[in-house]
Amino acid sequence: MKKILRYSLFLSVFMFGSAYAELYYELGFEAGGDELASTTAGESISAGGGFKFAIGIQNRINETASYRLVAGYLFDDLDAVDGSAESSALTFDALYMRHIGPHSFGIGGTMHLSPEYSENSVFGRLDLEFDNAVGLLLQYGYHFSPSLEVGVRLSDLTYKVNNVELDAGSFGLYLSNGF
Repeated sequence: MKKILRYSLFLSVFMFGSAYAELYYELGFEAGGDELASTTAGESISAGGGFKFAIGIQNRINETASYRLVAGYLFDDLDAVDGSAESSALTFDALYMRHIGPHSFGIGGTMHLSPEYSENSVFGRLDLEFDNAVGLLLQYGYHFSPSLEVGVRLSDLTYKVNNVELDAGSFGLYLSNGF
């Protein structure tokens, strides 16, 4: 709990001076991390992976720098003949961005709150609630226009439950309204 408060205070520092902040939204897909479930058809769910919808604010610091504060929902599911599985997490990202022409380079942190995994199969039901996770986030975006950014991101974090650690790091693609 102390970690969450510490990171919340850190994120709130970015909110000061946000009078010129613009609405930011993104759609993304994350892949990677340890596999939680798979089917014989080749579908799988991984820790820290799935589809992401997010909304937040972005604020220019000057002509070549900005920051983004983004809240999102990351989820994935699969259905098979013998059962189903799903995972989800609330995400909070804080990024410092450098802009060079149409290119944006970002570094910051990501926090996954209440990551969950559930599976319902012929073998029974499994529900896992992971601890909140904090990790590193690197991002590159290319601006096709001032209102369209396409990019890639790399996250490095670990999910923990009952003294078991799972790699939840991922590589993702995103589409956003960017600067």
